[in-house]
Amino acid sequence: MSETEKIVREELSKIIGKDTDEISINDDLVDHVGLDSLSILEIFGTIEEKFNVVLEPDKISKMKTIEDIVTLIEKNKK
Repeated sequence: MSETEKIVREELSKIIGKDTDEISINDDLVDHVGLDSLSILEIFGTIEEKFNVVLEPDKISKMKTIEDIVTLIEKNKK
């Protein structure tokens, strides 16, 4: 597991109240993780702060899995 994935899973865990062991890289953000639109905004705000990245809203809306988030972060790291 990459450091990026670990941090994303930890932040998701805090927001949704699930243990990190219950969150998999391939989990669907809405169907499996249980994020709603407010939670999605919250996690991406946190991600931007944690990783010092700026994520474009059109790219955020295309994120379906945790792996998608990790890939987006890796591509946008400064």
